[in-house]
Amino acid sequence: MSDLRNAAEQALEALEGGGDSWRLIGPAIDALRAALKQPERTLTDEIIADLWHQNGGFHHHFARAVERYLKGEK
Repeated sequence: MSDLRNAAEQALEALEGGGDSWRLIGPAIDALRAALKQPERTLTDEIIADLWHQNGGFHHHFARAVERYLKGEK
């Protein structure tokens, strides 16, 4: 995720340096800023335990729950 964050920060810097093109891509820059302000989700022992118990110990359900958690869907 940090590679994606770094790429977004670099893209934002490049877009802001574009002069008049900023007006045309202002909404894209605002969306990038909003995405960068969101905290990065990390797994702690407590979160892993909660997800495991919520999914009844079924490894395939647990894996999907971890994926949804990291994407911010749940």
